Amino acid sequence: MQVTERTVNEIFRNRMLRYGDRLAVEKKRGGEWEQATWNQYYERSRSAGLGLLSMDVRKGDRVSLVSENRLEWLYADMGTLGIGAVLVPIYSTLTAEEIEFIVGHSESKVVIVENNEQLEKALAARKKCPRLEKIVVIESEGVKLMPQGVISFADMMQAGSRKHAEDPTLFEKMADDVDVEDLASIVYTSGTTGHPKGAMISHKNIMAQIKALASVEPQYGYDTDQTVPFLPLSHVFERIAGHFFGMYVGLTSSYAESMDTIVADIQEKRPTEILAVPRVCEKVYQRITMQVRNEPAWKQKVFSWGQKVGAKISDCRER
Repeated sequence: MQVTERTVNEIFRNRMLRYGDRLAVEKKRGGEWEQATWNQYYERSRSAGLGLLSMDVRKGDRVSLVSENRLEWLYADMGTLGIGAVLVPIYSTLTAEEIEFIVGHSESKVVIVENNEQLEKALAARKKCPRLEKIVVIESEGVKLMPQGVISFADMMQAGSRKHAEDPTLFEKMADDVDVEDLASIVYTSGTTGHPKGAMISHKNIMAQIKALASVEPQYGYDTDQTVPFLPLSHVFERIAGHFFGMYVGLTSSYAESMDTIVADIQEKRPTEILAVPRVCEKVYQRITMQVRNEPAWKQKVFSWGQKVGAKISDCRER
């Protein structure tokens, strides 16, 4: 596949123009699939980006995001990049002290949090992060009283929609103003040997990974493919190899409801490809082999034969 785009922003707009009302992303929540077509995905991301702009977020400013996988995560990500700002993904499992360090060290101007639990962490961090000006809450209905400087994600989106109505070309102009050398994201390490280190990732870095993945033979991603992502978007592997490369390919991403529902979600969606880390594959393999041990001897032989055939086919494909 020949990659012609220069930035992630160009990829996003081109895929929206190409696929329009075709399903782009969906996320299972409460047993139901929340969906967005490519047009809706782009429009909502544009509203998120211009909403941040209305809060005085400018090119190069940092926006931290503390949330589990959900569609708003994607809107915030693409909206932030679209206005030339820098997204700082943060795992929702981190403590208030850990979040405080990342928000402060990255000099984030805005923090987007998922719910009241994450809001409490962000409010605690705000006391020691002088550059933090606003906190945005996605699930604001769970917050009884909005503290000063805190707004809902819905209100931010509405502000962005109003800004788009005032200037329908603003988001595209800002997206086009982003250069390949501009910073796109700061991803922090786990900090097992000390304070987390922030890896600075430019649009050029992301595009280099997309080009590398696009050059793999045989091609493993097509716009007819469907995947069920379950790794956290805060993880750079899922975000670049899954989210960004999946966008480049034009496939449909159906985000699993949770780690506990992965098997059921995969059975329902029947994906053609899945992104996983070795540990997940090991767990799946162990579970399958344990089940096989309880089967009759002839079934165990068939399983063993199938493994050998599959290994040979895999070897042939990689040559």
